[in-house]
Amino acid sequence: MVNFNYFNLSLLFGSAIALFSGVIPYLRNKNRLVNKTWLRLNVATAIWSFGYFLMITTEHYQTAWIGNWILHAAAIFIPSLFIHFILALTDKVSSCRWVLAVSYIISIVFSFFNPTKFFVSDVLPKFIFNYVCDAGPLYIYFTIFFFSIVLFGIYILFKSVITTTGLTSQQLKYVLISSTLGFIGGGNVFFLTFNVSIPPYLIILFTLYPIVISYVILRYRFMDVKIVVFRSITFGVIVLIMAAIFAIASTLMAEVFTELTGMGSDIISGLVVAIILTFFYQPLRKFIEQVTNVFLFKKTYDKDKLLSKVSDISSSILDLHNLLGSISGILDESFHTERIGIVLLDDKQKKLEVFYQVGFDPKQAEKLVSHPEVIVALRYEAKQLNGLLVIDEMKTRFENGEFKPYSPELLLALHETGIAVILPLFIQDQLIGVIALGNKKSGDPYNTQDLKILKIVAAQAAVAIENARLYDELKDFNVKLEEEVRRKTSQLRQANEELKRLDEVKSEFISIASHQLRTPLTVIKGYISMMREGSFGEVPPKIMDNLEKVYLSNERLIGLVENLLDISRIESGRQEFDWKQIQLADLAKTVIENLGKQAKDKGLKLTLHKIDKDLPKVLADNKIHEVMMNFVDNAIKYTPSGKIDVYLKNEPKDMITFCVKDTGRGIDPQIKSNLFKKFSRGKDSFRIHTEGVGLGLYVAKMIIDAHSGKIWAESEGRDNGSQFCFSIPLQHTPKDIKPKFGTKVKK
Repeated sequence: MVNFNYFNLSLLFGSAIALFSGVIPYLRNKNRLVNKTWLRLNVATAIWSFGYFLMITTEHYQTAWIGNWILHAAAIFIPSLFIHFILALTDKVSSCRWVLAVSYIISIVFSFFNPTKFFVSDVLPKFIFNYVCDAGPLYIYFTIFFFSIVLFGIYILFKSVITTTGLTSQQLKYVLISSTLGFIGGGNVFFLTFNVSIPPYLIILFTLYPIVISYVILRYRFMDVKIVVFRSITFGVIVLIMAAIFAIASTLMAEVFTELTGMGSDIISGLVVAIILTFFYQPLRKFIEQVTNVFLFKKTYDKDKLLSKVSDISSSILDLHNLLGSISGILDESFHTERIGIVLLDDKQKKLEVFYQVGFDPKQAEKLVSHPEVIVALRYEAKQLNGLLVIDEMKTRFENGEFKPYSPELLLALHETGIAVILPLFIQDQLIGVIALGNKKSGDPYNTQDLKILKIVAAQAAVAIENARLYDELKDFNVKLEEEVRRKTSQLRQANEELKRLDEVKSEFISIASHQLRTPLTVIKGYISMMREGSFGEVPPKIMDNLEKVYLSNERLIGLVENLLDISRIESGRQEFDWKQIQLADLAKTVIENLGKQAKDKGLKLTLHKIDKDLPKVLADNKIHEVMMNFVDNAIKYTPSGKIDVYLKNEPKDMITFCVKDTGRGIDPQIKSNLFKKFSRGKDSFRIHTEGVGLGLYVAKMIIDAHSGKIWAESEGRDNGSQFCFSIPLQHTPKDIKPKFGTKVKK
């Protein structure tokens, strides 16, 4: 018969707690080395505790011997597992790898001697226990090994507590205390084995070991298993309720079935109840979670759904106040905070402004944001503490002398206001504001998962808030821009009216000047022609040469005046066209006849290539002849030697194309786009033809535009010749060129 007392009950209770505290962190994160080593250590501790319990409570010698073997099978590996856990916890596995190797090797060696008399010679009745171990010759060496490794692990823990700060230091401090208590309480087995008399109640210290560790898990976020614990409890409650419902319903269903059919069937009843419970599982689960949320504020959140919601809001909402309210609502729904506030930095005024707050006293909030050192302090401490400010942790470290805040007064004020976590919002290392969260309504601290999620949320929120503020600025800018555009448009309208007036004056001046020049130039031309013909008597050869030069110069002046008049009429809308069906072949032949002598005198070969006999006529004005003359005349002027080819073709089928190709100076690509503009000439062209002013091609383009055609020039570059062409449609709707600045066109 087993006699229970505080000694063996402590072992049994400690075994259960150790096993539970080892399994839960492992379920939380199976890949983390700390969790793996913690599980192994606690499983070994639970086995040791069970073996010890079995040995000291049995009345049978053989059972006591088996219990002895079980407890030492675990105890041999406990120091190795303990030092492995400590090294993993303090990130020193790599630097102390040799210690681990030697420790495990020694443990394996001792495990071979465990079932033999060399290790434990016998189990004997002693004190209040039924049986205790009697040491063998190797046991003293095992004891030395055991405590050497354990003390080394405690030394590493102690050193880490001194060198670390904040929450990590608090966690390691409690691990150090609990480990020391546990090994003092559990170490009594060594004293009993060596017949050393000790108070048996020291075993209670072993029970404190898992209890203290559990406290660290809950209070100081050790291994982040609180959520798993809560889910386990919730699942256990669900299972318990469903099991009770199943048992009651199955019994009632069996009785009803028996009464109706006259025969019993527990299997059929059980299946029916199981099917019913399957449908009720999800509603029951939701109900339990809702009750837990209402009364305990401990409803868990799905981190992926939380981040997805924040991401959706950040990408879809541009209104700043709506955005802040939505983000705050999601955070409150997930963490159940007592208060939440969002404060943004005004770059112009260099101060913080409360944009959204729930649960804060407005006066307190205003006092905090108007603190003279708040902006500098937030920037400084956010960079020092890796982005998140956990106020309670900062205060604890400050009081322990482990951390010096930028402004202790501000830190205490934040703590007194009930702020638990501050999320600084950074855009490219520039602080744009903060999100302040109060304590959870459940009283729980923010665990490591919470802080990681909040850090991601802060990054997303910062981008979304900046985009929303830029959008607001853009809306304000658009309003200002519209006002500025209206003002500038009014100014431009006035300037445009003035330009119209000036252009009309300019066109009128050119028209009047051209007309005034045209008459005397015509008179000069008439008298020179009469002198050349001998109407005033015979002209000596020397004078005749000079008359020829005067005649040519006068002709150029007449041509310039005609161009100016054409431009004036076209730009003012006074140009009238005489549209009729014209055979362009006749015009081309006339051009060649008129300019043939000029080309021949320069030594150029001017050729009009064969024209199709059935070349159709086109609807055109005789001014098209001026364009042809301009193309051929320019080719003669800018071709030092070689040939000039003239083509007239029905290409494409609905158009007539006229081209003049020469072997002259060619066209630079840089000036090609300016050829058909007013007063535009090719580079260095004035050295070849000094009298040109760059109006011929401009007038030509205006005429071709009036014919709904197109005009262009081609060249492979300087000294590679050029080709000037125009195409006009066979049939088109005649149109007048629109005057500049809206001058009325004469119909």
